[in-house]
Amino acid sequence: MPDNFISVVEESEDLNSSLISKICLEIMWVLSELGEDGATARQLKAGLNLSDGATYTNLKKLAGMGYLRCEKVIFEGEELELYAITPKGLTEWQRIQNWLCKLLECEGDTCKR
Repeated sequence: MPDNFISVVEESEDLNSSLISKICLEIMWVLSELGEDGATARQLKAGLNLSDGATYTNLKKLAGMGYLRCEKVIFEGEELELYAITPKGLTEWQRIQNWLCKLLECEGDTCKR
């Protein structure tokens, strides 16, 4: 347990609790790594081993909060939705990542994995 556990708990009150779910964290992590290139919903679904419902529900939720942008792209003659993290989303992801590192007492490079 972190020595400053109380301050870590208090800091959690400043975070967007809607992001603290396994699927949202996974999506934000992946898209933060991909940057402007983003990924299609199909790629995220397959890469994270998610159901259609979980994929689209969470992508729509994150886009609705302004953390992701969605654009239609044509790939092999099919229209797909491409998602990428926004600057607002990246800022929020970094805040959550920093908080998780404090909670888990990780340091340096181990925090960025």
